[in-house]
Amino acid sequence: MSAAGNRGLAFAVAGIALLLAATWYAYRPPAPLGPDAPPSAFSAYRAEAILRDLVGNGVPHPIGSPAGARLRDAIVERLAALGYAPELQSGFVCREGVCGSPVNIIATLRGSAGDKDTVMLAAHYDSVPAGPGASDDGAGVATLLEIARILAARPPPPHPIVLLFTDGEEAGLLGALLFVQQHPLAKQVKAAVNLEARGTSGPSLMFETGTANTWLMRLYGSAVARPFTNSLYYLVYKRLPNDTDFSVFKAAYQGFNFAFIGDVGRYHTPLDSVANASASSIQHQGDNALSALSALANSPTLHPPVGESVFFDGFARTLIAWPTEFALPAALLALALLLAEADFLLHKGAVAAREIMWGGVGMTCMLVLATSLCAGLLALAVAAGKVPPFSGASWISQPAPMQIAAAAIALLAAGGAGAWLSQRAGFWGYWMAASLLGAVLSVASAVAVPGASFVPLLWTLAAGLGALPSTVSLMRHRTAPRWAADFAALFPALVIFASVLPLVRFLYMALGSLAWPVSTLVLGLGAAALLPLLASASRRVQRWVMAAAALFVMSGAVLTLSLPTYSAEWPERINLEYWLDADTGQSHYLVRCDSLRLPPALAAAAHFDPVPRPSFAGDESTAFYAAAPKLALAAPALQPTPAAQLAVESKAADSAAHFDLRLRSLRGAPEALVVFPASAQVADIALVTAAGPVRATVNRLRNGATLLDIVSLPADGVEFSVDAAGRSPLVVQVLDQSYEFPEEGRILQRARPPNATSSQGGDLTVVHRTATLYPAADR
Repeated sequence: MSAAGNRGLAFAVAGIALLLAATWYAYRPPAPLGPDAPPSAFSAYRAEAILRDLVGNGVPHPIGSPAGARLRDAIVERLAALGYAPELQSGFVCREGVCGSPVNIIATLRGSAGDKDTVMLAAHYDSVPAGPGASDDGAGVATLLEIARILAARPPPPHPIVLLFTDGEEAGLLGALLFVQQHPLAKQVKAAVNLEARGTSGPSLMFETGTANTWLMRLYGSAVARPFTNSLYYLVYKRLPNDTDFSVFKAAYQGFNFAFIGDVGRYHTPLDSVANASASSIQHQGDNALSALSALANSPTLHPPVGESVFFDGFARTLIAWPTEFALPAALLALALLLAEADFLLHKGAVAAREIMWGGVGMTCMLVLATSLCAGLLALAVAAGKVPPFSGASWISQPAPMQIAAAAIALLAAGGAGAWLSQRAGFWGYWMAASLLGAVLSVASAVAVPGASFVPLLWTLAAGLGALPSTVSLMRHRTAPRWAADFAALFPALVIFASVLPLVRFLYMALGSLAWPVSTLVLGLGAAALLPLLASASRRVQRWVMAAAALFVMSGAVLTLSLPTYSAEWPERINLEYWLDADTGQSHYLVRCDSLRLPPALAAAAHFDPVPRPSFAGDESTAFYAAAPKLALAAPALQPTPAAQLAVESKAADSAAHFDLRLRSLRGAPEALVVFPASAQVADIALVTAAGPVRATVNRLRNGATLLDIVSLPADGVEFSVDAAGRSPLVVQVLDQSYEFPEEGRILQRARPPNATSSQGGDLTVVHRTATLYPAADR
């Protein structure tokens, strides 16, 4: 250990710092184009003007609402002014237990080749009941209208284009399902571009494709000026409790799904306003959408062979992709190269088997210790109430200290491992152990999750190539020069950090606080590649590395435990609800908090129970209860009807029961729900519509109960039939809810802290009752 041994570590620190700066610089959305942008170019300035006109009033516009109808009329008017002939598509559909009547807006542009193969550009125009949805997905709607203007002025492309504005996305992707299942154009569409947002800022990420993404990524790479994508994004996305309209489209079409996810704390809240919409994000989304749509519309074919790819961008300047079939052979080739080098190094005496073993022990302990320490800090922050539990939106207003601590933990553990076993493992023992780990991960991921295989594959290839100068030197001399050994560790380390830093940059917005231990583990892989340099550094440098890392860890932890969890810009999600139990006549206020802790101001406004509990049997969330005045609200009606029995053929077996029912809200609530007990084992739900029966996918709650949710509920209700197990009467729960809070409870709304806001469904008024159902044959 000497000054020469410190040089490689110094180069590594400098290189990682440069990569951090390059990542920050590269992964920013572009500057928005202003009013002087060419008419043929997408301009965020023009799109923002459309956005202000459509949703600048800040009024939420969920499916079936009067505000939604007004917005629909405004979109139709703009399309007509551009020379399109927009049509409205309405109908009744069900998806995963949610049913409703969306109204889609469809405009078409003829293709020059007379080809019926069509491409589609889509965004949804409805919002959640809690917020105006300026970014989700008003920005997408404004982008479609700005692109519609550009397309109308251009020569038509070979393939026709459909512009689809869907309704009911927030309720359950209902408009997308209605189009795919029932519109005549749906069979002609072969590829789709969908626009979404899970925040109000940030770059436009292409995070989801279809099954022919080998072909799609060739188009994307050639068409998009600043590609922001990789195949690992989709793997992460699939594990999130989120869907977009593309979840419906990708079952039928190829295509691209774009979204920006910055400032996710505003997502689905009143803060998703025009004032908070990012012009740069809109510009990037519009550039991507126009480029991708044009590439598809001008493609020689829209019938590509099915084939998946591994892909990633190079600092948003180029796209690198290869078919997934190449992942395993490439991983095996890289492994073979490493094993050959290992055999050579062992034969030359540069490393001993026991040193590789000790290197593996140190590296494994480092990764386990680092991830466990970060997970422990996160658990401590959750227990202290400084980070919300994972059941809700687990984001905080000041995540940077803990993000820095999570990264520093990886370095601290690596420094400790490097110092602890530096004599036993040495430089080449650690190098071999880390490189073989990369090779094993490369092979395993190529088999199990090819989309994630590019990171360990690049690591393994870099390790094998990085060791070549040392190998060549050892062929001629007894020892390799210091620079060659440093390069063997430095090259793979920098390649790993270049691969994972873009992933880590967006991980917190995607996963919330769970991103911290994941980031520690991911960065720990880069730190594993640094272990040879840390082991060969001087004791003094090793101590400085550990001291600096420990300082960052402690500072990050202390700041996270000291700073406010929420702020006005990044508020806690707290929904207020008024519940009336029509069976008992009792009424309650309910408060649902992400933190599961009742704010003092709300606790002082009413006498709440100290422990939260579910609002009804089977409810998967909990709320704080307080007594509330009884209001004269009519209970929802669930009544037997012979009409449904005539319209829907029962699928019930002889031992099962069949129920024909009609559900109404007598007070005109826009949404109603029926919860069937787990004992019913509901097998089939079919709703009666003018176009015929529509079967609802059964949605089971965690306790086995079955939920049927009707949004945009008609005034005269809906009729449906249910097949359930057994012949006994069923006791079901019936609820209707309106997206408003009674005047009598305004004191609670005023007591909601300034660092809190409503979200998703917003503040509600709910009337609940039970109903006993008798099988149709027993009535």
